[in-house]
Amino acid sequence: MKKIFVMAVAAMMATVSATAQHREGDITIQPRVGISMSTLTNWDDAKMKVNLAYGVEFEHFFTEDFSAAAGLLFTNQGAKFEGENQMKLYYAAFPITANYYVLPGLAVKAGVQPAYRVKAQLKDGDMTVDFDRYIETVFNDDDFNMPKFELEIPVGLSYEYNGITLDARYNFGLTKLITGIDDAIYQRVIVVTLGYKF
Repeated sequence: MKKIFVMAVAAMMATVSATAQHREGDITIQPRVGISMSTLTNWDDAKMKVNLAYGVEFEHFFTEDFSAAAGLLFTNQGAKFEGENQMKLYYAAFPITANYYVLPGLAVKAGVQPAYRVKAQLKDGDMTVDFDRYIETVFNDDDFNMPKFELEIPVGLSYEYNGITLDARYNFGLTKLITGIDDAIYQRVIVVTLGYKF
């Protein structure tokens, strides 16, 4: 998964050329759509799952080189397992980043991303089960659950050319996916989106 992130970053850097320069006080709005590539740590047979990601982001430029952005992003995360099995975790996320433009159009960014899980499903072939209800039914233990709140740290790069912006972020999950078990399972997610700044 990290190799894909590095490849996306290299592609952006290879295209650096003359681009729009934002000025102090500029505010932009950027609808964006792309893919999320997610997996889980400390889960032996977890494999990368690729799904759609989409949302909108607002950015305020404090100077020509520094800005802050906040947005709303909908993602389907989780992982694939052996056979047809999948864990599908649907989130409404609120990424907040500080962005430093090292070159015109090319920004390094880092921040925090709180998210709320709106749905969790386990898919086995043609059968889909609500994961929250499954945990309640099978374990009946308040200590064993899947929190609806998720906190991630996004770091990445974006490149803007004539308003079109390619953005690649690697999100480190800080919230345990499941509480009450010995091994801490965290999410790792790459989000690559294409947007347009107005």
